[in-house]
Amino acid sequence: MRRSQKADYALRAALDLALQASPSRLTRTAEIARRTGTPAKFLEAILGQLRRAGIAESQRGAGGGHRLARPASRVSAGDVWRAVDGPLSLAGRPGRRRAASEGPARAIHALWAAVDEAVGRAVDGVSLEDLARRSEEASSVPDFVI
Repeated sequence: MRRSQKADYALRAALDLALQASPSRLTRTAEIARRTGTPAKFLEAILGQLRRAGIAESQRGAGGGHRLARPASRVSAGDVWRAVDGPLSLAGRPGRRRAASEGPARAIHALWAAVDEAVGRAVDGVSLEDLARRSEEASSVPDFVI
């Protein structure tokens, strides 16, 4: 399991949608790209994956754009990560390797399964709403650098 650049961009885009949230407000791809530093063409593909995963919704046309498909409190960082990178797994699927069922390989497989579980709990335990709150708190801290 490795966090890809694509997953990072997807999380930035989803967070941007959460920060811009309004039932009537759609955010254009170019705006999201500018604010998140994501290449626009790459962002279009990512937004398509988020749309297919039921995280974002889009509308075409002059007044078109994107918004979250459900409240930010109901979208986890894990949902976004899985939408673009698939299952988060170091352990692999059970039964994929016969050697994993014997001796040392079994112990190592159990370790990776525990890591998968811990990472899943961490990313599934943080919603876009949590990230938006943290983002707003971080930007409201005064900078006393001279």
